[in-house]
Amino acid sequence: MIIRLIGGKPMLGQTDTTWRGAFEDVDAYDLDDDAARARILSADGLVIGGGVDHLLLGKHREALTGFVRAGGRVLVNGQVVKPFIDGLAVWRKLEFRGAQDVRPHPVSPHPVWAGIDYRDLHYRTGVPGTHSYERLEEIGVAGFYGRGYHLDLPEGATVVTGIGQYRLPLDYSYRIGSGEVLVHGGNDLESFSDDQYSTRVLGPNLVQWLENGECTAAEPASAPAPAAVGPRSSAVSRKEGSAAPRIGLLHCGTFQPLRTLADPALAPYRMESVYLPDADPAVLADLDVVIVSDRLHQGQLARFVPAILEALSDPGKTVIVLGENKVEQWLPGVGYSFRPTVFWMWRTGEDNGTRLRLPEDPMWEFLTPWSVSWHHHGLLHPRPGARSLVVMEEDGAESGTLLYVDEVNQSARLLVTTMDPVYHHGSGFMPGASQLLYSLLRWVTATHAPRA
Repeated sequence: MIIRLIGGKPMLGQTDTTWRGAFEDVDAYDLDDDAARARILSADGLVIGGGVDHLLLGKHREALTGFVRAGGRVLVNGQVVKPFIDGLAVWRKLEFRGAQDVRPHPVSPHPVWAGIDYRDLHYRTGVPGTHSYERLEEIGVAGFYGRGYHLDLPEGATVVTGIGQYRLPLDYSYRIGSGEVLVHGGNDLESFSDDQYSTRVLGPNLVQWLENGECTAAEPASAPAPAAVGPRSSAVSRKEGSAAPRIGLLHCGTFQPLRTLADPALAPYRMESVYLPDADPAVLADLDVVIVSDRLHQGQLARFVPAILEALSDPGKTVIVLGENKVEQWLPGVGYSFRPTVFWMWRTGEDNGTRLRLPEDPMWEFLTPWSVSWHHHGLLHPRPGARSLVVMEEDGAESGTLLYVDEVNQSARLLVTTMDPVYHHGSGFMPGASQLLYSLLRWVTATHAPRA
């Protein structure tokens, strides 16, 4: 049995294949339950998805390390911000200017990568055969596989894949006791197993490697007390009468918001961490700006929905809700229509139907076309009176909204979008996403009216 710990919807390849049946997806928060944790740690192998809460995993560091020491094998996906298994190295962002700067290169053989053409890892558009390798190189469509590297590798580590001309460590493996940890510093490795590419063997290779561990099912460690976990909502103090808004970022401890909160470029906004698994929903009452980060764990978000709706009744607040949060299930009167994501239009220049509206709206003092035209995750259908600033046009007709501002249907200012800027800014990928995040922070800071 292979257990894949997930924080939400896992990334998958382009085609369903039988090897996926070897994975059992388990909510990572089940680690907090003694019986569930014991079952997880009795698996043949573990896959840790890139969307899992690092603060949660850190609480179970001793248990996860013990699983490996007893002979288990673990694949760690994503950008490690806070090590949660002994020996894990922290991910570092790579400054790159072109496709060759992020090109992956084989460094040492590993059975998971056996039989793979590394060009299929490097040039990945999401639509096989759309462009030739030469054309993809010309327009710079690359970097989906990895955009960073690791230093301070554990003793005895083997670099499997290097990135860029200097072959900096992107993928590496190391042993603890009788087991092995395999680290992929990018989007979930199993998502690259596509039938249309040589990477079709990656999924079966991964399953075989994970199943061939020698785990002896060591006694799982108990979870520490919850009070020891990660940051609670920040207690940033402000001078009496300060005009600067108090901004809170709601998140679930994944690497993207953790890296966003630590970004020196955003320090002037003094964003406060509201770590949902550990915070009291009442903290929203003291915030001027509530930012609901994108791609939140739905179970954790549900606990905060009443407080978010209460915030919408406060005329002194601004509420920003970012993409992939199933707003149609909890925001009053908002509809949603699924549309597939065009990941590379910001590079290829193809028209994905994005259109800008209301050019005289004051929001355009802060937004730019580049900041709202990279990609999206479906269409919104807001309540009457909302101002749709970015919309989708299909077959010559407007079919839905990608970003809107609503100042009439509730007391607070509300901005909702299906774009996911925190996810991409924290991933160090997609400049337009970073611009959107900067723009929203400038907007709420410049237009905030201090409470009387």
